[in-house]
Parts: sequence; structure tokens; C-alpha cells
Amino acid sequence: MELIDYTMSEKTSLIERARINKKKYTFSMDDLYKHAHDWLVWKGYDVTEKKYKEKILPDGRIIEIEWVCTRDIDEYSQFEVEVGWNFYGIKNVEVMKDGDKVKRQNGEIDTFVSARLVLDWRNKWEESAFLTFLKAFYEKYLYVGTIGRLKSEIWKEGWEFFNELKAFVEMYTYEV
Repeated sequence: MELIDYTMSEKTSLIERARINKKKYTFSMDDLYKHAHDWLVWKGYDVTEKKYKEKILPDGRIIEIEWVCTRDIDEYSQFEVEVGWNFYGIKNVEVMKDGDKVKRQNGEIDTFVSARLVLDWRNKWEESAFLTFLKAFYEKYLYVGTIGRLKSEIWKEGWEFFNELKAFVEMYTYEV
């Protein structure tokens, strides 16, 4: 007899690993990090840092960061934005800003953004085969219009965040 796992909520990916890559980039890691975090919090997301890994090498630091950001829409639906930050060859440098020397970072940035709609995010409708059947009926006939609207909203919001990050990366660049 095969056991069925009823404990997984359904995730629909609407943006999968949209990429921002910039080589030989001089920037403020603190400002970039804070701007992205503040934007997500402003939109109502809870930001959880799932991973922070740093290696120090002779040619600079390698830093990997992963965020999973969630916003509850209702008892059944949730938006999820995942952000992957990869920084390569990061070195501290001094640059001039408004006539003063300030410390910034130089290296390569490789960022990925994904956006998903999560249904039954609390796994309440998957506790038995009967509830799973009701869930399928609910999504197919009763909640279908809402699902379509929510997919459109998270797609739009995911691209807004991506474009906000991209604009920030392009705008806040310093000359070494």
C-alpha cells in the first residue's frame, strides 16, 4: 500500500529566477540590502533570511544570501517572493561621495527573484483524502476567479520588485 503525503501546499511559480547581473560593480552593500528589505516590508512581506554564507578568498569575498518573503492574502492564499543574492570577488574600496571618502564594495552581483502564489499555505485542506477532494472542487469551481486575480497580482508585484532592484543597481553606482 502506497502512502500519500497530504502535507504540501500548492505553489504556482509566476516568475522563476529573473536575473540581475552586474560585473565590476561598485556599490553600497548596506544600502542595497536595506532598500530591498524596506521595499518588501513596505509591501507587507515578512522577510526571512534562510541563508547567509560568506567565504573570504585572496581575490575577494564570496557572499550568498537567500530570502524567503511571504505575505498572507487570506486564510487560504499567500504571496511568496524569493530573492537570491550572490556576490563575487567583493572587496572594500574608498570612493568620493559629496566631497568625502566613503567605504563601498566592488565586485560582481548576481541576483535572482522568483514570485509564487501559495494556496492552502497552512495545509489545512490536505489532512485527509476527503479534504483534498474538497480542495480540488473549491479551487476549480468556487475560488477560480480569485486564483486568477491573485496570480496576476503576484506576477505584477514580483516584476515591480525586480524592476525596483534593477533600477537601484543601475542608479547607485560609484566610480572607484
